[in-house]
Amino acid sequence: MRALRRLAQGRVLLLTICAAGIGGTFQFGYNLSIINAPTLYVQEFTNETWRTRTGQPLPDHLVLLVWSLIVSLYPLGGLLGALLAGPLAVTLGRSPCW
Repeated sequence: MRALRRLAQGRVLLLTICAAGIGGTFQFGYNLSIINAPTLYVQEFTNETWRTRTGQPLPDHLVLLVWSLIVSLYPLGGLLGALLAGPLAVTLGRSPCW
């Protein structure tokens, strides 16, 4: 009886490890591809916006800095959106929160 319980716990632990490993790497790869796909377009948009406002383009190192800030703030926006979605749906109803 004790050996059967240990075997069941070991199987659950193994499945949990596999799910976390596959799920974690899948999410990491998906987010990485979502962020990297529009890299050139976002950098060009940033440079064009700066050029329109100031009349001169941003240096390459500053374009890269702005892009780095955008990429690092992306998960923070996802976190805030996930935390605020529930209370907004309760307060305003589901339809206005779309």
